[in-house]
Amino acid sequence: MMGLSYLPYMSSCLSNTSNAGNTNHHQSHVNTQQNFSSFLMPTLRAPVNKRSLSKDSAEYRLRRERNNVAVRKSRDKARRRIMLTQQRAGQLQEENQRLQSRIGQLTQELDSLKHILSQRHLQGAEGGAAGEAGI
Repeated sequence: MMGLSYLPYMSSCLSNTSNAGNTNHHQSHVNTQQNFSSFLMPTLRAPVNKRSLSKDSAEYRLRRERNNVAVRKSRDKARRRIMLTQQRAGQLQEENQRLQSRIGQLTQELDSLKHILSQRHLQGAEGGAAGEAGI
């Protein structure tokens, strides 16, 4: 039974005790289930307060410059990746054309060999029939 989550049972779950114990036992399960449900449920947190920086501050300028460098680097990397992908696509298209051409050549060669074989087979059949007729 994959995908089912099981709650851990406490040792009190396994023993049969009096009804008063069952009430406490039941309450412990309710508490356990509440603890797990709050654990599994996403919690809404208040956003982290970011320290606001003045646009005139040196730290702001430094952060902006670092961000600009990172953005430039990321975009350059993306351009390089796109260019390499386009080059590879071109190479694969050329290879595909060469292979298609080779398939055409081999198909023609196969057809001509089949034709030669069928001609020899016909000639052998005619020669065999003429040899039997002469006996």
